[in-house]
Amino acid sequence: MGEIIEILEELNPGSFRIGFSVTGEERIVSIDPDKRKLFHLQDDKTLMAMACPFLLDAGNEKFVCSVHASRPELCRQYSCYRILVLDSQEKKIGRVTDASRYLSTADENLRTLWNHEIAVVAITDEKCWEEHVEQTLTRAGYYVIR
Repeated sequence: MGEIIEILEELNPGSFRIGFSVTGEERIVSIDPDKRKLFHLQDDKTLMAMACPFLLDAGNEKFVCSVHASRPELCRQYSCYRILVLDSQEKKIGRVTDASRYLSTADENLRTLWNHEIAVVAITDEKCWEEHVEQTLTRAGYYVIR
């Protein structure tokens, strides 16, 4: 999102005018009160080049939106996920939301596979669990984005 959303100016502490490079639209956003300290502590060098300037590193490989309450419609339409599952035609058919192990899907075949080969496996390490999910789904012909 960093190449899509640009901070044009800080209007006052915690309030910004932003622009969308794709549409040319401008919006006003405000840093959520509970994230102001974290926002001001961020080092520009720690942000990913493509990341939204309001996506903050909260530590432990967790990132948070610092303007969640006032985020623009474009951001509201974006679906955050931990794992995105695509079918063989690369159509989105399932996702696991951030910080969960719950699969959201309407695809019965994917749901059955998930219940029999993923949901029943007791892997406590999150990275190992994600690798297991990716290997299992890839073997079954799905594409996995994580």
